[in-house]
Amino acid sequence: MLLAVGVARGYKILLFWSVDSDSRTIELVKRNVAHARQQGGRGCCDVMLAHYSGSPRDWGGEWYANQVKFTLVSPGYKYNLLKKAYRQALSRWEDEYEYVWALDSDIDFTSVDLIALFSLARASQSLIVGPTFTGTQSWLTYTMSMHEVSAHGDTKRLVRRGEADSTAERINVLGKPDPRCKLRHTDFVEMTAPLLSNKVLALILKDCVDCVHDKAEWGLDRVWCKLAQKLVGDVAKPCALLDAAPVAHLDWKKAVVTPDFKASELAVKSEYPEYWSDIRNIDCVNDFKDNVYVAEPVPHASANVSAPLSSEASIQPASK
Repeated sequence: MLLAVGVARGYKILLFWSVDSDSRTIELVKRNVAHARQQGGRGCCDVMLAHYSGSPRDWGGEWYANQVKFTLVSPGYKYNLLKKAYRQALSRWEDEYEYVWALDSDIDFTSVDLIALFSLARASQSLIVGPTFTGTQSWLTYTMSMHEVSAHGDTKRLVRRGEADSTAERINVLGKPDPRCKLRHTDFVEMTAPLLSNKVLALILKDCVDCVHDKAEWGLDRVWCKLAQKLVGDVAKPCALLDAAPVAHLDWKKAVVTPDFKASELAVKSEYPEYWSDIRNIDCVNDFKDNVYVAEPVPHASANVSAPLSSEASIQPASK
């Protein structure tokens, strides 16, 4: 079953959404929850909805009572609400959940093989694991020193500042599925829909006090991989992207980007410059033998696939 490994260990998955009461939000979240329970059974997961706008009453009392375990009603962005929920929880999430899946409301996983997704996540041995995204989404950053976003046709690419015409310096956003890999270890997983291992919750949601700002939260995903590698311990490759289990990102663009987002990202970089990610692939994993993953040599890059991979390759024992 979907989360059989986690359930067998006594863990569930916490599905966390920050939501409004828009009809398409309600419809999509309900379909996602139904899909998770259909694949994993009733005991697969708990649902928490953090209402930054609207009310639980807007969702239908019977469905809400049957499907939602935790509720938070508060203004704010997703990771501020997640931090608040974590700190207010009556029991330790680390004792109940294998992962917290921090989902944007425009993520559609109703066509995804969740058995494969969670199996790959566990096999990665990483602490922060992102699905890759299908669809035409954009990834934005206000970072001014190293990388900026530039649009070339329908493809969003990261371009080194001042070298927008150099194809050698241009790389695709890592979130696009790479057909060469089942998963990739990376130094960057964006905030849209990460699986957060219970081993990293305290670091992100409590200890890193300057990682999430009150009025915006950009910058967190640029430091959490290297922070986890440094501070959690015993994790060589704390971040991974799942190429063989992409989800649909509908990219509704609900967040109103204000100057506070720029200020947040620059403040995080100023506070944690040594942990700032390079936005790069580390390896490409295609094979799993006897419960270990085999990180392959770098495949040949072409114009139709994502960023060139580094030459790092290794074999690591799987998590028990």
